[in-house]
Amino acid sequence: MPSSPIRIVKMILMILQTLVFVAAWVVVDRYVKTRGPIALVRSITLLNSRFYALASAALLAMMLRPAYQDTARLLFHASKFYEYIDVLGVRAAGGEIGLHFAIHHLTTPYLTYFRVLSNHEGWQIVAGLNAFHHVLMYAYFGGAAGLRPALPVTGTLQLAVGIVGELWILTRKTMHHEAPLWPNVLTLGLLGTYLVFWLRDLRARAF
Repeated sequence: MPSSPIRIVKMILMILQTLVFVAAWVVVDRYVKTRGPIALVRSITLLNSRFYALASAALLAMMLRPAYQDTARLLFHASKFYEYIDVLGVRAAGGEIGLHFAIHHLTTPYLTYFRVLSNHEGWQIVAGLNAFHHVLMYAYFGGAAGLRPALPVTGTLQLAVGIVGELWILTRKTMHHEAPLWPNVLTLGLLGTYLVFWLRDLRARAF
């Protein structure tokens, strides 16, 4: 286990990266409001979606290989920073950032930091479902329109399975007086929040 000072430094770095992302988001937002959408961003975002669909497929394959578990956990965590491109790209193209989109991308790096890099019991199931959902979702964003009907299913499944899994782990830990409990409580709270927003979006969009 890392020493306390190292954990503090890592948390400071996590907070700093959030501030950098928010600052970039504000800059892009102000630019679009004053000068309009940035040219070519839609084309770049389309190519990025295709790339990320392939990258998610490769990450999913790595998760299924026991020899690569440590690397897969690190890459899964890193992928949540890469997804900041989604927010910046959508806004740069003139799109609006909804509350769900914003909260999700601001908090998932912390979720993976506390629940995947450490306290990682059972991480492969939810992370694998998330990676699979991203394969389909980003392929859809990249032009594979036929995948659209699958997204409500895979999106709901990953969150529902994650919530049930965290409840099971929390119950077992409580019964056996195991610690710590807070990473699972945090994960349960975030997944529950994501599910509420996700279902609200599905109803609003009639996805």
